[in-house]
Order: sequence, then C-alpha cells, then structure tokens
Amino acid sequence: MKDYKDRNTYIKLGLRKGKSAIKTGKVVDIKRKTLLWVGLFLMVFIVNYLFFIHFKPLKTESIDGLKMKNHKSPLSFEDWFEKGCNLQEEGNLIGAYDAYSKAINLRPEDSNIYVKRGVVCVKMENYYNAIRDLKRAISLNPDCMEAFVQRGSVYLKQQNFDYAINDCNYALSLDPNIEEAYFVRGIAFREKGLSDKAKNDFKKSCELGNNNGCQEYEEILYSMNDWT
Repeated sequence: MKDYKDRNTYIKLGLRKGKSAIKTGKVVDIKRKTLLWVGLFLMVFIVNYLFFIHFKPLKTESIDGLKMKNHKSPLSFEDWFEKGCNLQEEGNLIGAYDAYSKAINLRPEDSNIYVKRGVVCVKMENYYNAIRDLKRAISLNPDCMEAFVQRGSVYLKQQNFDYAINDCNYALSLDPNIEEAYFVRGIAFREKGLSDKAKNDFKKSCELGNNNGCQEYEEILYSMNDWT
C-alpha cells in the first residue's frame, strides 16, 4: 500500500513532534524548578522554626538568669531589719548598726527600728547616739514603752537617776508588768539611797521573772538584814 504523504507532510510531522518534545521538556523543567523551590522553602521554614522558636527560649532563659545574677534586687526594709537582728545576736554590733541605719533610710517613720539601733548604741557605750535614737522613737510613738525603759537604762548608766526613774515611771504607767522597768528603777533608787523603794522594785522585778532582779533583791535583803 502506497503512502501518499509527501515530503512536506513528514517535515510538518517532524516539526510537530519537535514542538511537542520541547513543550514536554519545558513542563519537566518547570516541575523540577517547582520542586526545588518548594524544597528550599521547607528547608528555610524548618531552620527558622528550630532557631527562632525552639532555641530562642533557652537562650532567653540563660540571658535572664545571667542578668539576675549580675543585677540583684535591692534589699527591702524587712531584709535590713532581719539582717540587723541576726548581726546583733552574733555580737557584730557595728554590722548591726549599719544594717539598722539602712533600714531607717528606707522607713524613717518606724519607731521600732530606732529602738533597735538605740539598744545597739547602748551596748557600744555610745550613749549620746543611744539617747538620740530613743528620743526619736518616742517622738514617733509616745507610747513606746521599750523606748522609755531603754532610755531610762541609759540615764542610769550616765548616773542621771531622776531621769531614769521618770522614764521607768512612765513606762510602768503604760504597762505595770514590765520587769526591766522595775529593775532599772530599783537600781536608781538604790543609788539614791532609797533602799526600801529599791527593795520593793527588785522584789517585783524578780516576781515577774527577772533573774537580775532576784539577785539584787537577795543582796539588798542581806545588806538591810530584812527578810520580810
């Protein structure tokens, strides 16, 4: 059977096949490029996820931890107050004084902190500053019994016996069961030669649990030869 297709027909068929092959090649190339871009996108996404989402909180926490170590928050009034009490119990009077002073700077209206620092001054035999702090405590709180008793004890050490008696009288008017006030006033009475009043105060102090009061009471009984 004779093929009637001429040369031009084969040429045309060849061109069509060629165009088809070119089109097919372009499609394959586009698919490859598309897959390549999708792959690159997925890779960038995964890297970003791991770096910015997964690892960043760990780095942030480590940085925050470093900041906390290098930048400690300042101590509060309560912190300095407690530190002062601990140092005072340890016998570190200078450290306690400094700690109480820092607490006063943070809360200068608190009468109790002045009493605490005043007591430290008494133990350091710095009576001038002790009187100053105790006066300040009384000005802030006129009913601060401890401030009156402590100031009375300072006056006693300074041999200002009348001042000591007056402070103890006022403290006992606020609370008649302050054993230290009876003891301090008893010493002041004894130094003034008022043995009977001293004996009564020592006895009352002893009854309230003051061991020093008991000792003074026994001694004054011996000196007076009075066991009544």
